[in-house]
Amino acid sequence: MSNIDLHVHTIHSDGTLTVEALLNLAVSKGLTCISITDHDTFDAYATAPEIAKSLGVELVTGIEISSVSDGRDIHILGYFCDVGNAELLAALESQREKRKDRVKAILEKLRNLGLKLSYEQVEQQCLGASISRPHIASAMVEARHVNSFSEAFDLYLKEGAAAYCPPRGLSSEDAISLIKKSGGLAVMAHPEYTNADELIPRLVKYGIAGLEVYNYKTTKSVKKYKNIAKRHGLIETGGSDFHGGPSTLGLQKLPYSIVEKLRAKLQ
Repeated sequence: MSNIDLHVHTIHSDGTLTVEALLNLAVSKGLTCISITDHDTFDAYATAPEIAKSLGVELVTGIEISSVSDGRDIHILGYFCDVGNAELLAALESQREKRKDRVKAILEKLRNLGLKLSYEQVEQQCLGASISRPHIASAMVEARHVNSFSEAFDLYLKEGAAAYCPPRGLSSEDAISLIKKSGGLAVMAHPEYTNADELIPRLVKYGIAGLEVYNYKTTKSVKKYKNIAKRHGLIETGGSDFHGGPSTLGLQKLPYSIVEKLRAKLQ
């Protein structure tokens, strides 16, 4: 059986492993096909295809774009995109600048709360091009403002917390359109955690092809999102959303037929 994982991250966004380390871990976990879906960047694909080929792992080109719909942070996965598409690359560069602005706004809120943390301290936690809240959390732990990564999010960084700032990015419609223009397919990521089911019909209207139904964290919601996917004619996709730490790679056995369905949709 071919096991796949269509949602993993590297140091090029907010993951902890290099491309090579990630792909070697995937092999050790019995995965035969993965998609590196770093946030707002294709930088991993400078080296990933060659490394994957040498290891015998099939690589599906991927990305995770942070988009905004009704002020909500909606993550859109893009598969089979052309990583050299000029329009998409320009939009992603703009996205990364907006990420920097959001980080600076959060740091200003933290300072007002008496927690001094410089942009440079956060930047030191970011090994790739795409800076984000997890890098702030890591910097907060290092500066001993909090005891743990989760405490940073719970008290300061998650939606509704003291230093939260709303996302600044592409509209969901534009993100989906850019993925499609670059020859790819758009999929809504981790709907249970996004908690915006009421927006799914709108994303369908914009042109998403799939819904991330399967995730090792979301087994209780599989039936619910399978029904939603069926109702809207969406492909049921899945992945671990692996960032590092205790390995979640390979915990959920997903069939290669998912990739085949995505490819068939492209046709």
